[in-house]
Amino acid sequence: MIKSLTYRFFAIAILLCALGCSREIRNEGRGCLELSIGTQAPELVLKSSVAAPASMGFAVKIQGTDGKHNYSVADSRIMEPLTVAAGVYDITATSLPGQASAWGEPVYSGTAKVTVRPERINSARITCKLANAMVSAEFDETIVASFSEYNLSIEAGGTPLAISNTAGTQNDTAYFAAGDTLHYSISLKTPDGAAFTRGPLDLALKGGTHYRFKLSTKNGEGFYLAIMLNGDTVYNVDSEEAERTHTKELSLLTGDTPQQNAMFASTRGIASLAVAHSDAALSLLGLPEWTDLVSSQDISALQAAGFSCAPVPFGSKDIHGIDFSAFLARLGAGSYSFRIILTDIAGISNEVIYHISVVPPVESRAVAAKPWAKFAVISGEWLTAAKPAGLRFQYKAASASAWTDITSGIRTDGTSQTISADIYGLQPGTKYFFRTVTDSDLANGKEFPEISFTTDSRVPTVPNLSFDSWYQSGSVWYPNESGRSDWDTANKGTADYGAVPTTPESSDVVSGKAARLESATAGMLGINKFAAGNIYLGQFGKIDGMGAILNWGYPFAGRPVALRGWYKYRPVNIDYAESPYTGLKGTPDGCAIRVFLCDWSSQFVINTNKGIFLQEDDPSVIANKSIYSHATDAAYKSFVIPIEYHDNRTPTYIEIVGSASRYGDYFTGGKGSVLLLDEFELVYDAGELSEDERIAVGYRNL
Repeated sequence: MIKSLTYRFFAIAILLCALGCSREIRNEGRGCLELSIGTQAPELVLKSSVAAPASMGFAVKIQGTDGKHNYSVADSRIMEPLTVAAGVYDITATSLPGQASAWGEPVYSGTAKVTVRPERINSARITCKLANAMVSAEFDETIVASFSEYNLSIEAGGTPLAISNTAGTQNDTAYFAAGDTLHYSISLKTPDGAAFTRGPLDLALKGGTHYRFKLSTKNGEGFYLAIMLNGDTVYNVDSEEAERTHTKELSLLTGDTPQQNAMFASTRGIASLAVAHSDAALSLLGLPEWTDLVSSQDISALQAAGFSCAPVPFGSKDIHGIDFSAFLARLGAGSYSFRIILTDIAGISNEVIYHISVVPPVESRAVAAKPWAKFAVISGEWLTAAKPAGLRFQYKAASASAWTDITSGIRTDGTSQTISADIYGLQPGTKYFFRTVTDSDLANGKEFPEISFTTDSRVPTVPNLSFDSWYQSGSVWYPNESGRSDWDTANKGTADYGAVPTTPESSDVVSGKAARLESATAGMLGINKFAAGNIYLGQFGKIDGMGAILNWGYPFAGRPVALRGWYKYRPVNIDYAESPYTGLKGTPDGCAIRVFLCDWSSQFVINTNKGIFLQEDDPSVIANKSIYSHATDAAYKSFVIPIEYHDNRTPTYIEIVGSASRYGDYFTGGKGSVLLLDEFELVYDAGELSEDERIAVGYRNL
C-alpha cells in the first residue's frame, strides 16, 4: 500500500535564494534579484515517494519584457549566483518532476512580474499553485461496513488506475494533466456476491482542482455518489434530505480570480436548475434575477455576466457544473449574494446561497497618469466604503529612492470614489513613479501598486520672443535676426505706399528692445487704406487687390500651457471702419494678442482681400486663446494667456499674433493707436499658473 502525507494551506516559502546578491551592489546598470517560491492549494496530498515540499525543486525562467534579456535556472535548489540586467521581467516557476510513478506527480506553477532596478536588491514572491488535476476517493463507513469490495476505476488516456480496497490503494491520489477527460466507473460487491455498478461516465478535468469521489450508502441499499471539488460537494437532491439549504461564505480580494464552481445532480432527474438573486448591485453588472438552465430559451445574459454553464436537458441525471470564477473577478469591493436552486422531477429542491464579500488588498490604488512636459495629472481611487484616513499621493523620479508626499491640491469625487492631483516642477523626458497611500496601509506595511509615466521631452520655443532682434532692408523693418524669416509684419506690403506700421522700440521697453505696432494708413491707387500695426509668426506673401496674402505659422511640436509677456497700449478712437464694423466708428480702438496651436500640414494662407482668416473653431485648431484691451496704459502690464486646449492632438505649427487694432484685418481701427510688446515666453509648467488659469487651459479634462 502506498502511504500518503497531507499538508494543508502550505504557503510558506519553499525556497529563498539570493541570486548572487550582496548588500553592496556596484555593477552599474545591473541589479540583483531575490526569489521566494512557495506553493498554495486548499488541500495538498503528496505521496510518500515525493520529496518533502521544503526540498522541492523548481525550474525558473526569467524573461525580459524587452525580449533581449532572458535567464533560466534548471533547478532552484542548486542555483548559481546570478546578476541580471536592469529591466522588467516575467518570472515563471514550475516544479520539477519527482520520482516516476504510474499515478503521476503534482505539478506546481506560478508567475510573477518584477522590475529590477540597477544597483539595488530586488525581490519577487512567486506563489505556485497546483497546475494539474488531483483525483482521490472517500469511501465512508457505511461502504466499508456493507461491501467487501469497493472500487473506483479511473483512466485519462493511459493505463487505467484503481482506487480500491482490494488493491490497497483506497487512500491514494492520482494526478492528471489539465484538459484531460477522466473516464470513471464505480463497482461494489457485497459479501454474498451482490454487485452494484455505475458508469462508465466522463468528467472534464481542470487544472488546480481536487476531484474527490465520495461514496456512501443507506442501510446497505444501493449507494450514493457525490463528487467534491476542492472540498465543495456536488449538491444532489437524492442524498441531501436533512438539510436542503446550504450557505457558502466567499471572501476574496479585489482583482482575485479564484476558481469557484458548484456541481449539481439528481438520480431522479433534474426539472429545474436556476441561478437567482435580488441584489441591485448584481443587476447593474448584467446578472439576470432568474435564469433556469432547464427551461430558459436563452442563457447568454447569464454567461455574459461571467457564469460558465450550459443548458440542462429536462430529466437529466448527469452531473452539471456552474463555474462563476469569471463573475467573481468582475466584482468590486462590497457585499453580494445569489442562489443556485436545484429541483428534481419529484419537486424536491436543494438550494445553495452564496454570500460574497469582496475586500481590497489595499485601501486605495493608483489608476492613471497624463504627463505633459513639466507636470502631470495623476488619478487614483479608494476601494473602501468610506474615504480612508490619510489618503494621498506619493511620487518620485525613477532614479530616486525617496518618495515625495502630495497632500495638498488633491481633488476628490465621493460619487466615483476617485482622487486626482497635479505634480508640478517635473523634468522633461524623465521617467517617474507614483502611487496612492493611506495611514492604515502604511502602518500595516502594505505593498502599494505603482504606475510609471514619462514626461514629454519636447519643450520647443520660438525665436526672438524677446523682440530684441531686428534688421532693416530699405525702409522695411523685419523682427528677426538678419537672414531669418520667423516673424513678419505688414511692412513689406505698406512701405511702398508710405507706411511702416511696425518698428523696433529702443527707449520705452521692459528689456533690450520691444516691438512697436502703430496703426496707420497707406495710399493705394489714390485711396487711403487702413493698415493696423501688427506682427505675426510667418511671412508676408504679396499684395492681392486691396488686401494681402500672408503665410501664417511656425513649425512647432510642443504643448505649452500659456503665453506670458508684457504689453503697453495707447488707443485712439476708430476713424476708419469697413463692413461689418462700420458701427464702431468713433469708439475706442482695441488691441489683440492671440496664440494658436494647430495641426496644419503646411502654413495657413490668409487672404485679407477675400476675407479668408483663421477662425477659432477651425478643425485644425488644437488650442488657442486671445486677450483684448481698450484701456490706455501708463506703463507696461504683464499678461498671462492660458492656452485653452480642445483635444490631445500634437501640434505641428504655432501662431502668435499681435495687433494694435483688433479689427485691422477688416480695415477697421484708429490711426495712431500704438501697442508695445516685449519679453514673451512660452510656459510649460502648470505650476507657474494660478488655479483659475489652469482651469482655463482645461488640461485636466482631456
